[in-house]
Amino acid sequence: MASRYLGILYLKYFFSILFSLVLFFVGLDFLQALRSLPSSANLQILYAMYRFFNGVDLLFPITLVFAMISLKLHLIRSNELVAFYAAGYSKKALIRPLFIIAVALTLFYLVLHMTSFSYADEYAKNIRKFHTFVSSTKNLFFKYQNSFVYFDELIPLQKSAKKVRIFDLNGSELASLVLAKKATFEQKSWHLPQATIVEKLPHKIAIHQQDIDTLRGYKPKILDSVYEGKTAISLLDAIYALRLLKEQNIRTKKLEAVILYQLFFPFFAPFLMVIIFYFVPITARLGNLGLFSFGAMLAALVTWGVLYALAKLAFTESIDPVVAIVLPILLLFGTALWFYKKF
Repeated sequence: MASRYLGILYLKYFFSILFSLVLFFVGLDFLQALRSLPSSANLQILYAMYRFFNGVDLLFPITLVFAMISLKLHLIRSNELVAFYAAGYSKKALIRPLFIIAVALTLFYLVLHMTSFSYADEYAKNIRKFHTFVSSTKNLFFKYQNSFVYFDELIPLQKSAKKVRIFDLNGSELASLVLAKKATFEQKSWHLPQATIVEKLPHKIAIHQQDIDTLRGYKPKILDSVYEGKTAISLLDAIYALRLLKEQNIRTKKLEAVILYQLFFPFFAPFLMVIIFYFVPITARLGNLGLFSFGAMLAALVTWGVLYALAKLAFTESIDPVVAIVLPILLLFGTALWFYKKF
């Protein structure tokens, strides 16, 4: 009965705090970007929607901690926390339903990152900068097997590219050159209609035209995000790209950091909840609630900031992603487990 009551109350605090913080984030950002936004009402609404999703992405984990702190302050002020202890409930029994809900919400958060939810910030920036959420990448150059590929312009959402050049090498020498005015991504590969192929033969150069299907598995979003150094990529696309790049013997540290960040970083919130709960006073008489709430929220924000800063360093390959992302989360887990046993 107590678990259900605490769980419902925790969810109410979580969604109300998250909605309030995200609305504040969107409103502040919208006022700052208003002069740069297009005059079209539809694009402005889309910008606000994508910014809302981006706000949820940024604030979701820390809100889990804020909701727990707010719930405990409510229980202390209403003397319900004392009543629970008097009824025989332990600290473990009181934190357990909150921790389980927080982990479930974090798993839902991970599922969201397997969808286009991950690209909300990119779409919003495109509307602000280009007045359309469809952006293009210029002068894209990358390696594919024994070839080097050049796209004059890549349009990821339209799954198309313009002025494609493929340089096929035989050792250090150019074996052939493929020229195409356009290319489209179809059936897991890029289709180049009426491509001009220039082949270097022993005693002559042969030129002919034909349709070509190449670059198998190189999804437009992977090309745009990975080769342009962007970190906003869905979890599924990132895992797919990691496997693809490893086959090409291309350095993947940054991509590994993105994957580890999405898999491990959100779990700092449930672990931090357990640690903070250890210091929650039983009643207002045993502690200064104002000081406790300030200290708890400050600790949450500092922890969040430090972990995020370490992740950013991993994205730039300054620190190994396992050391920068996985190790701090494991330390938090160990600390939370130690405090839980002390309950």
